[in-house]
Amino acid sequence: MLYRLLVFGYGKVGRAFVNELSSRKNLLEDDYLISGIVTTKGVMKEVREQFSVDYHADPFTALNKESPDIIVDAMPGNYSDGEPSKSLYIEALKNGIHVITCNKAPLALFYWDIVRYVGKGKLGFQATVMSGTPSVNLYRIVGPLKVHSIRGILNSTTNFILTKMSEGLSYDEVLRMAVELGLAEPEPSLDISGIDAAAKLAILSNFILRKKITINDIHVEGVPKNPRGKMKLIAYADRDTAYVKPEEIESHDIFFNVNDSMNALTLKGDIQDITIIGVGGGPRSAALGMLSDLTLITRYRT
Repeated sequence: MLYRLLVFGYGKVGRAFVNELSSRKNLLEDDYLISGIVTTKGVMKEVREQFSVDYHADPFTALNKESPDIIVDAMPGNYSDGEPSKSLYIEALKNGIHVITCNKAPLALFYWDIVRYVGKGKLGFQATVMSGTPSVNLYRIVGPLKVHSIRGILNSTTNFILTKMSEGLSYDEVLRMAVELGLAEPEPSLDISGIDAAAKLAILSNFILRKKITINDIHVEGVPKNPRGKMKLIAYADRDTAYVKPEEIESHDIFFNVNDSMNALTLKGDIQDITIIGVGGGPRSAALGMLSDLTLITRYRT
């Protein structure tokens, strides 16, 4: 079956998604055609390495004009009101168009406002948490497990910084190193402050624990400049609480050897606990997360 995709955003992640989709066609059961790529500049109808405008339109005009089967959101997050992604998702879902996103902000702010429109149109958001390492999609396959709490290392940048500081490097040295390696943005405040991890925790808390919270309900502390011992920025939620804060980790803790840019997630359940460890960021990993959603949505159509 042929699916028409409309991609929003053509930065590092958007480009990675387009490239990986093209290079992995032989691994996908269905056929996919990118009918357009939308940025703030306008719409590009054919995939080209350098973005150029074929016609001018805002996201909603492009959605109506192209009438895709699936939209893919790789736009930057807007943590003030989640727009334009929030309204774009709702418009698409109401019209039976599937939505795949790596954009955390809309779901961290308005999860329940968005998912209430899921029906004929499905919503895939694996890439919002741990990118290509299954987190959202892990829970999709163990849904009968009653999860009591979520605990994770959900931000690659801060885990790298804390790992290197535990080895004796200074905060400024490590931050400079992280930027040079591409693990941190030149302005990494969302990571350092804990906001990025909190957004991911809000999404998981709503999806897995069925909490009715937003990122604004989570207690957040950022990375200390002078940590004691071996510390990790821990994201934790149960039925009563949700927080992101640095914690000293003991050697017997399962997260003790989750170092550098790796991420980890533990679901504490009634039958068993499940822990998954893997890469938690980067354009290709985010693209893998979105491709996994693409596969799940189109393979299981009923």
